[in-house]
Amino acid sequence: MEKTPSACAMQWNIELEKGLRSKKPGKSIEAILDIGPRLEWWSRESNLHAAEYKIFGLIPGEDKLFANAILLRLADAFMSGDKHMKICIVKIFLSELKQRRQLRSQGRKDEGILSKDKVDSYRELLTRIKIVFDSGNVEERALALVLFGCWAHIAKDSADVRYLILSSLWSMHILEAKASLFAAGCFSELADDFAYVFLEMLGGLLVSSETSRAIRLAGGRAFAKMWCPILLADISHKTGVKLILESSEEEFSLVMLVSLSKIASKWAPLIPRQDIGSNLEFDKDVVMLEKEMWSKFYGAGFWRSPSQKLRSSLLMVELLSSFMTKDRGLSLQVMALKCLRFILAKGMYHFPANSNVTLKLFGVINQLNFPPALHFDALRALCKILPHNLDTIPCTEILTIFSKFLQIVEFKLQSPVISERVFAIHVLACIFDKLLGILKDAAGGIGSIVSSRMLTFTLDRISQLIKLVVDNPHPDKGTEQEVKSLLFILVDLVERHQNLSGIVLDKICIVIEHLVGMLNEITSMTNSVSEDHHITELDKENHTSTASRVLIYLSQILITCFEKLDVSTGGATQVFNRMEHLVEHVHQCSLLPVYIHLIYDLLLHFHAAYQCMWLEIGEDLGSNRNFRPSRYSSLSHDGSLSQHEILIIDRVKQILVKKDYWLSYKLAKYAACNGAWLVAAYIFGELIPMVQSDICCFWLKSLSHLSELERKVQLFGLTLSGNAAGEIMTGDHIENVIGAANKLCSLEEAFDASVSGLAFSFQRWFITLRSKVVGTVADVLKLLSMNLLSQDATRNTEQIEARILVQHSNSSKGLSSLLQLLAHASSQFMRLVKEFDLLATSFIVMDRKSMKIVSDLGLSCSLLAFSTGLTLRFASFHGKQNCSTYGLETTDEQFHTQLVHDLLRKLGFTDLETSKNLRHLLDFHRSSRSCSMQEFRNEVSTTCVEARDVAKLCKYSIQRFLSLQAIHVHENNGISRIPRDALQLLFNIIFSWIQIPFRTPKHFFQLRPPISAELFITNEDGKRIDDISVLSGFQLPLTLCIQLRNILPDQLSQVSKLYCILHSRISFQVFSANKDKKVSESSCQAWKSDHMVGLNDKLLHFTTGTSERDGLHAMENAGGTSAVDKFVCFDPNEKGQGFATCLLDVSAFPVGSYQIKWHSCCIDNNGAYWSLMPLNTNQFFTVQESSNSGQSVRVP
Repeated sequence: MEKTPSACAMQWNIELEKGLRSKKPGKSIEAILDIGPRLEWWSRESNLHAAEYKIFGLIPGEDKLFANAILLRLADAFMSGDKHMKICIVKIFLSELKQRRQLRSQGRKDEGILSKDKVDSYRELLTRIKIVFDSGNVEERALALVLFGCWAHIAKDSADVRYLILSSLWSMHILEAKASLFAAGCFSELADDFAYVFLEMLGGLLVSSETSRAIRLAGGRAFAKMWCPILLADISHKTGVKLILESSEEEFSLVMLVSLSKIASKWAPLIPRQDIGSNLEFDKDVVMLEKEMWSKFYGAGFWRSPSQKLRSSLLMVELLSSFMTKDRGLSLQVMALKCLRFILAKGMYHFPANSNVTLKLFGVINQLNFPPALHFDALRALCKILPHNLDTIPCTEILTIFSKFLQIVEFKLQSPVISERVFAIHVLACIFDKLLGILKDAAGGIGSIVSSRMLTFTLDRISQLIKLVVDNPHPDKGTEQEVKSLLFILVDLVERHQNLSGIVLDKICIVIEHLVGMLNEITSMTNSVSEDHHITELDKENHTSTASRVLIYLSQILITCFEKLDVSTGGATQVFNRMEHLVEHVHQCSLLPVYIHLIYDLLLHFHAAYQCMWLEIGEDLGSNRNFRPSRYSSLSHDGSLSQHEILIIDRVKQILVKKDYWLSYKLAKYAACNGAWLVAAYIFGELIPMVQSDICCFWLKSLSHLSELERKVQLFGLTLSGNAAGEIMTGDHIENVIGAANKLCSLEEAFDASVSGLAFSFQRWFITLRSKVVGTVADVLKLLSMNLLSQDATRNTEQIEARILVQHSNSSKGLSSLLQLLAHASSQFMRLVKEFDLLATSFIVMDRKSMKIVSDLGLSCSLLAFSTGLTLRFASFHGKQNCSTYGLETTDEQFHTQLVHDLLRKLGFTDLETSKNLRHLLDFHRSSRSCSMQEFRNEVSTTCVEARDVAKLCKYSIQRFLSLQAIHVHENNGISRIPRDALQLLFNIIFSWIQIPFRTPKHFFQLRPPISAELFITNEDGKRIDDISVLSGFQLPLTLCIQLRNILPDQLSQVSKLYCILHSRISFQVFSANKDKKVSESSCQAWKSDHMVGLNDKLLHFTTGTSERDGLHAMENAGGTSAVDKFVCFDPNEKGQGFATCLLDVSAFPVGSYQIKWHSCCIDNNGAYWSLMPLNTNQFFTVQESSNSGQSVRVP
């Protein structure tokens, strides 16, 4: 494990001493410059955990000792060194001060190693610096003053140092006076009494006629330091405004604007929004909470009334807006805009309705003689202000404001700078996004008018740029990038506002048709004999390359529109006809390469699969067959290739013949991510012989087998839908699916053996889960076909009923065996729900769309578990059996309550009516005591097409089960139809689920190892884990260090906490022969552990503050002594390390060696829970026979 700064301190001290004593030229300076970054690192991690002392073998207080030694060596070097050495020492402490201020602005309270509680020798340090001040020249005195300012935390209470700083303010030497202003500013941030004195002296200094220009500017900068408490900030603000208004010096006004803006920015985030435009009527709860928080942070004198903060901040905004007028100089206007943006960036977005800031910004943008940079700053400010204040503007005025802003954006689009043009559209999109939320229910169709104008404007701009790109054989790359950026903005709008998908889809189709028409004209010009219209082959290739890239960009937004489109049967047919015409139009363009034709073929397949598949859910899904493939599907019912598929394969062969294998692989990846499994299987299969590496071969075989499995599932679903209701469901198709799933699992086992660590972890885990889901579904269908849907039984419903009742009444094993297998399948689906949840939370870098797909697979498994479990319940009504009869470890109530709980959690708030109906399926009031509605903080809402289809199926399933429950409650004596209806309903649900297309997440093709964790467990003394032991009857003290791996610095900065659970039980006892064998096991299969899901579930409940769902899980041991759990919290440092100590209560464990299983997670800055893959899974300890002479105290 990596050492922390405190563990390195002794070595740093030795290296610094050697460097300072070295006679080699430049060696001492090098040593000082090296210690600077180390001190900064130490300041960031200056607080030690007790575990750090033990793990690194440190003596308590050792870190302080070496910190003082290093600082004293630097002070001695400052006292005895030359000018260059003094400057280097001051530079490293200036850098440390800058870092400390940044940390303080982020809310950190600790002041690093330069605090009085860590620097015991602060008096000696100050004495050495004071000697330099007293005996040095002007430059040395200035350097000493700057160093006093850097050391303000240890010098602010020294009367001698205070006197030196204040007396130097009136120095005749500019360098010394500026240094004293800097030091006084540093002191003012920490000492209120000093700040008031300094403010009074500073006011007199700045108005004095004898004060030089340089001193006035330095004094203006010092104003920014006097912001705390609020009373001091208020006085400083008033004094500063007075100085600005009385000054005719532009440069001084610029400096004062910056300083006053910094003061105002400190208080802007603390102003409650209800303070704005409400006559300063404050929410008492908000005020009291704020007072408690900030008084605790900065002291009782810090807090004042919100009205005081509001007045200071708004006065500053008004002051800045007054400098945006024509009568002010250009420099002042630019600085006022920058200061306004600075305040906005700190969180002050809301202004009173009568504020003229927005009008001033519009005025700045409309001034044609202003430089583009000034317009750009004003546009950025509007981007911050307008979206947060639109809700205060009457709807009747919104259209006028939007039109005005549209004109501004049109003007900005003439800028030669691409970033400015794109940003102008981005600002317009932000405002439009906010407007749609406000105008959703507005009268007069204002929302439709704004939407139409916005989309027309954006798409017209895209069309203009496409024409510029395609017409020019040597187009500007920046223009193409602008097209791409505009399309991404459009995609974001469609994802946020589903109602725009139809309009955007139609308009994008027009753009594509226009682009293809332009290419056809180029083809005609290529074939022209006239020299005036002839185009060379090189120019034609440039046209084709650019147009192909643009068509790929356009295809992405078409897919987004498909995903968001939710239309009726007739509407789906109409949209498909439109798409079919578009694809034919693309195919007719001979200038486009084959792979573009193939991409648009797959696009058509995507739409056919996702939009024309689900038509409408009727009252009886099984008899009406409303969930069926459309006539436009590219798949045939008998499993043979359709004409459309033959054309696609022919195009694939053309690409493979050219040996463009990388393009082929990307096309196969595209096909897999869009559910075109025939194309994916064919390409991956053809690429296997082309690779030499064993890993690549296994990877392509896995992709090929997965594609073949999904192809078989597609064909199986088509076989079912092709049969009329009541026809035979042959077992051959089911066996084919089961065989494909088993083949894929076998390949994955070989793949696991060929890779090391966490390579391909997501891919192997995802394939394993998908194989389990398909295999379990196939098993259930096989059971149903054997017990319910055989040829003899399905022709007569009365025979079905009689068969079931005879089996039940005679207590035969037929139905009982079926229900036992259904119980097992339901439990398997329930476990898969948790495994998909764990998969989704184990990969922090997963993109949002991939996260949705994985989450939706969890929803599907939850539905299957629920349906199978409810079928079990209804089919066994007359026998009154408990779940334990069928091999389940929980009671009937616990089992079905958990089914409801899991489905409710996965549905979330997407369909409140369905969730309400779901609660009525059981006696929810009785079972709600044991049903804690725990939710993942980072669970993705299910809004893509697969989720909508599954949600519709959930709605149908719950309604039908409610009907069965009503029949059960009100049925008369006699023969019950419930068992037969329940089994038939389960078949209908599974049949419908199979029809929902499946696609791989994009993250499936991201091969970077996941963020993982390595846990180092030592005994109490911090020694290695190889020899951890405890006497029988005592608790086991442990010292822990957790280390994050495969994490980037920007990702690590988002982690706020680390948690770990240690778990052991008596059944984990191992013997020496097995211990060595287990240690050698690969950690790359950690997800296959039987305990990982359970440990993650416990850790989730612990970190979110909820207790275990009592009654939903069987107790591991009635006495609670067979298993022990210990939760540990870590604060991660910047290296991804965390340290902790704990006691593991193994006092009830008999003598022997035991394994410790563990799992960890992290919580990010947004409060989201993320599971961490364990890198080392095996930890052991030994319980030894207790000695009578032992000194330990037995734990009661």
